Amino acid sequence: MPHWLYVVACRQQAMKKFNKHIRLLYLKWSILQPLKFIIITTILSLILIIPLAFALELLNVGENEIGGIKADEYSFLGLIISVVIAAPLIETLIFQSIPIKIIQKLVNNRFNLFTILISSLLFSFAHYFYSVWYSIMILPLGILLALTYLIFQKRKESSYWITTYVHGLRNLIGVILILTERI
Repeated sequence: MPHWLYVVACRQQAMKKFNKHIRLLYLKWSILQPLKFIIITTILSLILIIPLAFALELLNVGENEIGGIKADEYSFLGLIISVVIAAPLIETLIFQSIPIKIIQKLVNNRFNLFTILISSLLFSFAHYFYSVWYSIMILPLGILLALTYLIFQKRKESSYWITTYVHGLRNLIGVILILTERI
């Protein structure tokens, strides 16, 4: 067997093993109890931002260019109400619940990848008014929120509320980080 063919065969074996591990992790994640799921998914959403933050750093994109909520314009209570409570409630309805249900009706509950893509892109584009960079940074959260909605819909549990809680906890962490910068 030529060396290059051996290398290709080894890489294929490694990819199969990697894919098997990813599927196993996904299965373990998708059957977690709701509270554990919410906490782990929120942590995962924060971890997934790290490579994007490094990429933007390499591109010399500063925090001012990335944008985000102007915390100075809100009181503490205003931030909590608008960012931690209202935004997750409204955005879960507009960017996960409604689009996912419409797409599922149009394609007879098939093509979850397409459903995830549309939902997460809508979520990302909705944050474009901060900046294109912010929109890119928020895309992994959009993917996780769409996945959360679909997982809990399949489990016949409250997909809307679990998705809202993940989003709200993620935003709460963001608010806490913003407020600690004020100190």
